[in-house]
Amino acid sequence: QSLHLDLYGIGVCDQTGLVMAAALKENSTLQSLQLDLDDPSMGDQTGAAMAEAFKENSTLRSLHLDLRSTGVGDQTGVAMAAALKENSTLQSLHLDLLGIDAGDQVGDQTGVAIAAALKENSTLQSLHLDLYGIGVCDQTGLVMAAALKENSTLQSL
Repeated sequence: QSLHLDLYGIGVCDQTGLVMAAALKENSTLQSLQLDLDDPSMGDQTGAAMAEAFKENSTLRSLHLDLRSTGVGDQTGVAMAAALKENSTLQSLHLDLLGIDAGDQVGDQTGVAIAAALKENSTLQSLHLDLYGIGVCDQTGLVMAAALKENSTLQSL
């Protein structure tokens, strides 16, 4: 019921990412997933597919998605936020979008979308959101603070 895939440094690109997302979308037993990806050629196509999979998966309770050093951007971040709004089973989310190689591909558009999702999500109890080194500014901080005031289920941030 738990799976940890560490795929750092093995050249996983969008083709593999899309297949993994499709599998997650259809899986009906997995409750905990930690997926560590590290390939600049993996981009928003995989990120958006992963978001869609986690939106539709009804058994996943814990998701740790490490997308550092990939080519994902705001398209992935906004898709993850949309999934967070609709998912009704996820209790713990660790989303790592560190901007080591990504530069400013992820920015306030992602931060604002995640904040809006936190206002609506009623199942998430733990959130670890790593946005270090990316293009997030005051706009994200302000809307995130407002969202945290409204969210009544988060216990750990």
